[in-house]
Amino acid sequence: QAQFVGDRGDLVELLGNLIDNACKWCRSLVRLTIENDIYAASRWRLKIVIEDDGPGISEEDRRRIGQRGIRTDEKVPGHGIGLAMVHETVEMYGGSIKIEASQLGGARFVVRLPGR
Repeated sequence: QAQFVGDRGDLVELLGNLIDNACKWCRSLVRLTIENDIYAASRWRLKIVIEDDGPGISEEDRRRIGQRGIRTDEKVPGHGIGLAMVHETVEMYGGSIKIEASQLGGARFVVRLPGR
């Protein structure tokens, strides 16, 4: 029932980057939850949660990883632009993104975007 109010390509790129990172860092489990939060303002009605059972992200790194070119572990392939693109897309739509610790043990990304 949840719908994104915006460009389909932007949503596909955002989800692709977040899911790719979760799969890259997980031990064996990635959980994706998408819901229509009817109690939120329409600007933040679509709620996307992606979490994994990997090593997680430190508090210090949570503040830095949205910057272009910033990588927290050079041993894992990547360019450090995926999460920066996610942050830029979320900002473009006036949404929000939070990085937390997941109950699964790894990272938990909570994205709010325009939806209905």
